[in-house]
Amino acid sequence: MRRTLAALVALILLSGPAVGVASAAHEEPDRTVVGFELDPRGSATVYHTTAFDLSDDDERATYRRYADNESRRAAFRDEVVAELRAAAENGSAATGYNMSIRNATVRTEEAEGYGRIVVRARWHALAYYDERRVIVFEPFRAGYRPDRDVAIHGPEGYRRNRTAPQPVRARRNSVLISTRTSDLSNFFAEFVDPDAATPTATATATATETPPDDGGAGDAGVALRALVIALLPAALFVAAMGRD
Repeated sequence: MRRTLAALVALILLSGPAVGVASAAHEEPDRTVVGFELDPRGSATVYHTTAFDLSDDDERATYRRYADNESRRAAFRDEVVAELRAAAENGSAATGYNMSIRNATVRTEEAEGYGRIVVRARWHALAYYDERRVIVFEPFRAGYRPDRDVAIHGPEGYRRNRTAPQPVRARRNSVLISTRTSDLSNFFAEFVDPDAATPTATATATATETPPDDGGAGDAGVALRALVIALLPAALFVAAMGRD
């Protein structure tokens, strides 16, 4: 009986959609999404992906208009970059970070019955970072609301921690958030390095308070909020002990 239960638990853990490593959302052939792949210093590679069902005549015709026309693809890339740059400007104004969009490219590809237009770019200084975590909150709090789902992937080896709003899918190192049904005004996606030493309260308060990769004065309020959130469980525990 115990062996049967152990096998059942193992099967559930292996098949559960919210656990483990799988393909990034922007790599799924049928998904229209903007995906962010973070690095440990707060910048990200962005994949703005639009999918077309090639079994549908209208969608196939639309896809072919881009796949067969380089000028049309370039114009599409420029539209996406303009949208991203506007969001980066708003994010910079809200945080003091020097956000920028760099090295944009566009390509078309086909897989599993879907055609995709993928605009790839580098988003410099997207997120807050310190020696053990990366946190994304802007430009979403400043009003960036893309017309597609948002996928955030932590740096390699990091683990997903706190997230707001509630994701429609959460995995060990990524979240997928619906922009159609979610309020992004308190957006927060944190990823932590499980191998990094946990800092003391003093270290947390004085950890990197500079914008990612910029070396200038940063958003100290973000660091302070992160400190308060980090210390909240301990404070609640002490309070509970005092009531006993």
